[in-house]
Amino acid sequence: MLVNSPLNRKLAELLGKMDEKVVKAKLNKAMEMLKKGNTEDLARKIRNVDMNELMEKMNEYDRAKIEELNIDINEVKRQITEADLARLSALIGERGPEVVQKIKSILNG
Repeated sequence: MLVNSPLNRKLAELLGKMDEKVVKAKLNKAMEMLKKGNTEDLARKIRNVDMNELMEKMNEYDRAKIEELNIDINEVKRQITEADLARLSALIGERGPEVVQKIKSILNG
């Protein structure tokens, strides 16, 4: 088995960079949609998300993981307002407060 081969390490590194770019792109797109008031499109996307799966995924992230992905938490905090989080919570529905609380804990963690 070639678990520690240079090829496997390089592939893991490349996949990590791809994951980083995907997370950044999705975060930026969601923030842009929220800021521009494009809530209808955002609401449609949110309705297609399994909230249990979302919470599991969010539990994988903490401040260190976010920083590891080269996402500037202070910049995110400057860009997102309480009003944005309230709109997001309303769009999510029943589990909105739980999701928003997790976001806040990551940002303030």
